[in-house]
Amino acid sequence: MKEVAMKVNQANLVKSLKFSFTNKTTVLGELMQNARRANATQVVFEFAPETKILRVTDDGCGIDSIETLLTVAESGWDADVVAQEHPFGIGFLSALFACRHMTVVSKSGRISVNTDDVLSFKPVTVSPVTDWDGITAITMLGVDLEIEQIESMLNQLAQGFPIPVEFNGTSLDRKCALDSGLHFVDTEIGAVYLDGVDKADNVVRDFEVYLQGLPVYSSYNFKLVNRHIIHLDSSRFYARLPDRDKLIDEKEVIALVRIVLAQEMEKYFTLFKTTASADVFVLFYDTLKYWKLLSLLNDVPVVPREVLHEYDDYPVCDTVVYSDFTRHPDKALTRSEVESREVVNFNDDMQNEGSALHMFAWKRESLIYNDGLDNDHWIYPMIRYLDNEELTTELVNASHGALFEGEWTTVYVHFCDAYRIQIGNDVVEIADSAFYHGEDQSGLAVVPKGDASGYVLKVRLEVV
Repeated sequence: MKEVAMKVNQANLVKSLKFSFTNKTTVLGELMQNARRANATQVVFEFAPETKILRVTDDGCGIDSIETLLTVAESGWDADVVAQEHPFGIGFLSALFACRHMTVVSKSGRISVNTDDVLSFKPVTVSPVTDWDGITAITMLGVDLEIEQIESMLNQLAQGFPIPVEFNGTSLDRKCALDSGLHFVDTEIGAVYLDGVDKADNVVRDFEVYLQGLPVYSSYNFKLVNRHIIHLDSSRFYARLPDRDKLIDEKEVIALVRIVLAQEMEKYFTLFKTTASADVFVLFYDTLKYWKLLSLLNDVPVVPREVLHEYDDYPVCDTVVYSDFTRHPDKALTRSEVESREVVNFNDDMQNEGSALHMFAWKRESLIYNDGLDNDHWIYPMIRYLDNEELTTELVNASHGALFEGEWTTVYVHFCDAYRIQIGNDVVEIADSAFYHGEDQSGLAVVPKGDASGYVLKVRLEVV
């Protein structure tokens, strides 16, 4: 018997790590992170496309040990950084893989090396720097990137970065950063900015997630102007090695993000409700609906216009569109305005069941409520459910009938002076508008002598 233990072929491991970086641009984020961790006030990138030379400088605390910088799996950062951010100690490899020659100048010395020599474990000479000016400079020759790639990636990486980023003399936009002027709130997962809560006509569903200032998740696949912003607590959440562009346990983390967003939305609108007028508060109906906060409307004495319909035209049966004859009210209605009118609810499948219920509600100038409020809202006790009441129709002075055969439909028509529609104990008599009984009634229609509607059934063909 013999004992064996795991061994590491260092040379092969380091060579293999080259293929673990999924993007050539990973080096940009790593160098930004190094500057930030060094407490730099900014990080500057300069790229000369004609020579393929990339120079990165920062005014941070400097590199304490060039030897540690070149040690795989040893970060060299102090205990606080290690505890808060869990650096892997392999990020600088991305810089070595990204160029053929590199010069590093910092407080602990200067090196100028061919990267292949470093990756082959050849000794590196460190020259002392006696008059260090406080600027750490990394110069990379033979960078296999185009200027457009670098600019695009830096613009993306800088969005939420905590310190200024400059590229070829231009300061990059950091509109998602914690110091951008946006109002972030502290939560159990980190800092959260809620977008769109000040705009009633803008339901913001999507969000971006940052970790250590760099983007790690987006809920959408294209550029959006409005989105919530989350900066995760780096002591609690982790990004995958080595690129750090994706979260570990992403599915679970994003599920938690959605929960926290909903909680913060509830906190915000619960507080907002105490200061906003009822007319203003209900303007946020769509946002409240999306975030499942409709119960906040239960005691508000104004009904959002989005949940009600009223008639603005003759309710013809249309084979394609059924709601051309109704619209939302022009504004939200107060409780007293709603109580002064009849509110009805019914199945509006006119093609099969006919338009009698619509005709009844239209002539009575009823408001139609279908759905959209919490079940405990005050409107429910006053809703009249017409489907639950007996419906009868009666012709007044019926004269004759005829079968009309069209190219797309056939209907039998009864002619009369007028007709009555009774629901429960209420009756409307109509002498100026036809109505359609529906396919369940064998395609019957009723046309009174004074009909001014012009049609009782409309057939429209969709052009494919």
